[in-house]
Amino acid sequence: MWRRGFCAGRRFYSTGIYLGGTSLAATVLIQEKDDRVDGVDVLSKARHITGPLDKTGLKPRLYQYQTCPFCCKVRAFLDYYGFDYHLIEVDPLSRGELKFAPCQKKVPVTTCSCLDKPMTESSLIMSIFSTFLQRKNLSIKDVVELYPPLTQVEAKSGKEVQTFPNKYFIMLEEDYKWNSQIQAAREEREWREWVDNHFIHIISPAIYRTILESLNTFIWFSEAGHWEDNFNYVKRQLAIYVGAVVMYFVSKRLKKKHNIDDARKAMEESLNEWMTALGTSRTFMGGREPNLADIALYGAIQSFVGLDCFEEMKKKTDIEKWYNPMDKLVKERYGSKYLKNRC
Repeated sequence: MWRRGFCAGRRFYSTGIYLGGTSLAATVLIQEKDDRVDGVDVLSKARHITGPLDKTGLKPRLYQYQTCPFCCKVRAFLDYYGFDYHLIEVDPLSRGELKFAPCQKKVPVTTCSCLDKPMTESSLIMSIFSTFLQRKNLSIKDVVELYPPLTQVEAKSGKEVQTFPNKYFIMLEEDYKWNSQIQAAREEREWREWVDNHFIHIISPAIYRTILESLNTFIWFSEAGHWEDNFNYVKRQLAIYVGAVVMYFVSKRLKKKHNIDDARKAMEESLNEWMTALGTSRTFMGGREPNLADIALYGAIQSFVGLDCFEEMKKKTDIEKWYNPMDKLVKERYGSKYLKNRC
């Protein structure tokens, strides 16, 4: 998986992928102070994504790697619904930005001004915020309590691990009354799981197939992420060349682990599978408007938009018929009307 593969190479990858990709916001200085689990101060530089209609007072902060598909999912959700939030890039070597959560080894991590614990796991974060938008009688703390963790012991390692069995569920106040609603909710959950457990596994093997392709990918990351503004020449070159080599070998391991023969072909087949399920009568998996499955896939795709892999998929599949309307709504913050109603 992308996150585990990244961690495997991070000691050689001190300045790499986490600044790649594109963003909807410029870098700004954060001076606000509030009482929250990650402290009153943030790094002097962070990206502020403004949400004029967000009156919730949640003030989310997303700790992320810019090109991590799981982080891209959460960003897509926050952007679509028009949240006012801050982005904090995490150093993959030191993880110093996560010192408030020393046991947390993975991103994304999200905090809110009124929570004394961070939220983890991209799908769980999306479900919590989605439930919050629909349950106007509940605070964000109340909503978090609707997603209790389950602690288990791994048979192989003997270590305790936490899972969230209902992380794909939206916890509504009343059960659905109609069979069509039940079917739609089930379909949404199934495709959200498909994005996490199938599609995202294909991304790294599809964009790091050869050393040269991996190098070109990191050169693009450096340009799109404005690395020249954040790293000196030596660190930037180290990030590009060492990062490219590390991720090339990581992608090979992931390809073997998930039995992927031809990664580009596997991605093409996966996108065709999505479009077939979508059919000709729907614009989105959610119907006339996107649901969380749409947002999840859109976010995952954002991790390689701008690369030749994405251009190839546009030529070989009909994904643009879904992607272009989806991209338009996310950039317009179409879902902000629901955020406004919640406020």
